[in-house]
Order: sequence, then C-alpha cells, then structure tokens
Amino acid sequence: MKKRGFTLVELLVVLAIIGVLVGILLPAVQMVREAARRTQCLNNLKQLGIAVQNYEGALQQIPPSRPNDGFLTWPVFLMPYLEAHNLYRQFDSDAHYAAQNPDVLTMGLPVMICPSRRSGIPLSISETNGTLPGVVGDYAGNAGSHAHHPTFQWALFEKEVDGVFNSGFLRDNTVVNFRLTGPVKGRYGFEDVTDGLSNTQFIGEKFVANDRQREPGGNGDGCIYNGDEPATFMRLAGGYLRLSRGPDDGTVVGDFPVFGSSHPGTVGFVYGDGSTHSLDTNTSGDVLAKLSSRNDGQAVELP
Repeated sequence: MKKRGFTLVELLVVLAIIGVLVGILLPAVQMVREAARRTQCLNNLKQLGIAVQNYEGALQQIPPSRPNDGFLTWPVFLMPYLEAHNLYRQFDSDAHYAAQNPDVLTMGLPVMICPSRRSGIPLSISETNGTLPGVVGDYAGNAGSHAHHPTFQWALFEKEVDGVFNSGFLRDNTVVNFRLTGPVKGRYGFEDVTDGLSNTQFIGEKFVANDRQREPGGNGDGCIYNGDEPATFMRLAGGYLRLSRGPDDGTVVGDFPVFGSSHPGTVGFVYGDGSTHSLDTNTSGDVLAKLSSRNDGQAVELP
C-alpha cells in the first residue's frame, strides 16, 4: 500500500500556524526579558543607595557630585562602599580628571550600567577640553528641582540649592596648583534632607538619546568620572523638566538635563532610605519637583 505524504498546501498551513505562534510568543518573551533587565537596573540602584548610606554613616555627609570644577565625581567616591577598593586606590582623588591615569579611566563598574541600554561598559567617544575618554554610566545624582535651572546654580559651587548630589562648596574644597588641599567634602548630610529620606530621590536613571550615546557635552553621556561635564552625572526634575518618555523623544540634555531610561514607560530611582521605585514617565511635574527637592516641606505618597 502506497504511503501518503503531506501535500504542499498542508505544509504551508503548518508553517503559517508556526509563524502565528512565534508572532504571539516573541513579544511575551521580549517582555519577560525586559522585566528581568528592569529588575537588574533597580538592583543596581539599590546597591548605589546602600553605598550612599554607608558613605554617609562613615563620613556624616553625602558625597558631592564633584568637589570642584573638573575634578572627580560621586561614582568614584562611592567605590570603597561598592567593594571596589582596588579600583578606587588607582585614582588620585586630589587631582583633576585630566590628570588621572588614562588606563584607570577605562575601568568601570557593572553597577553603573543599565542592561536595557548597553552591554558591557563602553567608553565615551571623546571628552571636552581635549581630555581622554573614559567609561560611561547610566545613573545620575539628583541635583534638585527645576527652580534652580535657569541660573545654572544646580551645578555651581556657592549658592544653596535644593538637591542632594550637588557640586561641593568652594569654601570646603579649595584648590591650589590644580590640586585639592584637603579631603573631599560634600555639601549635605542626611540631616539636611528635611523632607525625609523616604520622600527624596537620590539617584535615578538618566536620559540619553539613542543616537547620542557615549557623546559628551550637551548630550550628557561622557565619562561618568569627568567633573567637567555636570549633566553627565547630575540631573534635575520637576516643573517643565519632566521625565523623558523614551530614548527617542527628542529631549536635548544640554537645555533640559532630565532623568529618563531605556525601559518602556518607567524610570527607576533610589531614595534616601534605600528603597527603589519605578516612576511612570507621565508623572506630573509637580510631583517630580516635590520628590527632587530635599527641603521644600512637601511630602509625596508614592503609589
């Protein structure tokens, strides 16, 4: 008796069914992968939050975003509290970024990288003022609310602002012959966060346009160690400075140094008490202003 095989039509039907099933399953698989990456990103922020708490507990201050113009930045100062003592010792914390060992600038920490945006620890394409490129990062310190944006005070060294990770005061971080004359000193301690640690954002994911990754200056994605580029490691929020709605939304960091992420619809933050929260990108400017100000007397009940 002659065996009957599949006809061409039957094979095409089977292939069509397989194609439909793959089309149904693929988005679900991608969603699961993104959920895992988002969880890893929040875990990174959690580790950074714990490091800040340990730093403050040891030194009674929050690290400055940078002690003075062109010097090193908060990711370097947190290294001893992120189990990266060996890397920290290779930096000269009293010297400018431009005076650091070029090889050390290419060494980074996985905890500073969001897995939804990048793989590995890439280097910046270039740095301003002719300095050497270095590793980039995906998290920025909360420099305060939009109230201080028009005068650029959020990044400067003298007047009071309402952020947490701001530049150090000049009076506390003096420079002689291009070197700091004393230990790095931050502006604030936990006692200065009068709105409460659980109500104040400390570190969040920073917006970087997809087509401007690893670009310094106004694009805000230079080396995370370079204290000559404030928007690389500090960001603002509140009022007209809303969360970026995605890496392709056209936001210009040089004019609007905002928080944002590569996760669809959410941006992750760690708060002063070490808790992490993902905020919807549609969160109002009023709520963001209250969360980014450490001392406006306005508490927000997070969902």
